[in-house]
Amino acid sequence: VNYGSASSIFSEKGKFPTFLRTVHPNKDVIRVIFTIMQHFNWRWVAFLTSDDDYSKDGLELFTNMIKDTEICLAFTAEMTQNTNYLLMFKQINAQKIPTIIVFAVKRYAEILIQSAIRLNVTNKVWIAVDTWALNKKLPKEKGIKNIGTVLGATELVVTIPGFNDFIYASKKQKFCKNAEQEAFCNQDCNCSRLSPEAVLAEDPTYSFPIYSATYAIAHSLHKVLQCDEAKCNRNIKVYPHMVLAELKKSNFTLLNRNIRFDENGDPDYGSYSIIFWNNSGKAQEIGFYKFHPTPHFFINNTQIQWHGDGEEPISRCSPECDEGFAKRQDGIHKCCFNCEICSNGTYVNATGNS
Repeated sequence: VNYGSASSIFSEKGKFPTFLRTVHPNKDVIRVIFTIMQHFNWRWVAFLTSDDDYSKDGLELFTNMIKDTEICLAFTAEMTQNTNYLLMFKQINAQKIPTIIVFAVKRYAEILIQSAIRLNVTNKVWIAVDTWALNKKLPKEKGIKNIGTVLGATELVVTIPGFNDFIYASKKQKFCKNAEQEAFCNQDCNCSRLSPEAVLAEDPTYSFPIYSATYAIAHSLHKVLQCDEAKCNRNIKVYPHMVLAELKKSNFTLLNRNIRFDENGDPDYGSYSIIFWNNSGKAQEIGFYKFHPTPHFFINNTQIQWHGDGEEPISRCSPECDEGFAKRQDGIHKCCFNCEICSNGTYVNATGNS
């Protein structure tokens, strides 16, 4: 039961019949990003990835989702250890792209944002995903306000009761009494250099997915072993397929959330938070996207402190045509067009194309 792998391929049960996960697949966060684009009517965007299957999957999903819409993918780039960030930002600025979706692993997202600060990239809207939306370091970087406005979509953070107390208590004691026990002890890690404060300051994105994955396995084992509140049936020999069968049927409540899996082994519950990096260096929740039982999206626009003049940014290749003018596509992107005056006796239809 995985808590962090979001690539679409793991939903293919023909290839991964025993794989379940408590983190949403990429298609869900791409749906959230797409909805944010539609909400603000942003049509001219860049999509930056890192060199891995996770990011490539996200790009493919986004490209397919914006087909037959008014959103245009103006620029894409894959970040590697050899990326020339100065050249990349020059290309983005040359096309006057104000909105940048960063679908990359944490390492490359950090390098990108730090490069944007260093190279004085300004007045952009940055869209973050789970891997860096709740990053603790970047919002406090000197000069972060200059790069523009950072919005993000991330798994809803759930506070786990007693977790802080557990961390503080576990740092005060050693669970394994000798070296022989050390090899088999799962309650003691070699992390003596970390303070409780450092542990608790880590990105909390995957805390509940880890917690719910552990409980899902525990519930399944209890079902297989016919456990009640007092005891389990120790005469039952447990095989992996028995636990898997119970996992697929999971349906229990954990911290007021109903934990279930769909036919692909993906979570059939949960929601995403829409966040904004505020001027205090914190990720502030400004909205949500609920998947179940039916999709429900909300953003409180008034809580966003936009960069520049404080007005909501416009992200288009070409301004809309005035009344009496029709669009004539200019180049390969449907978002880029010239406005030509209509001939006498003609009219502009709803799309403005003819």
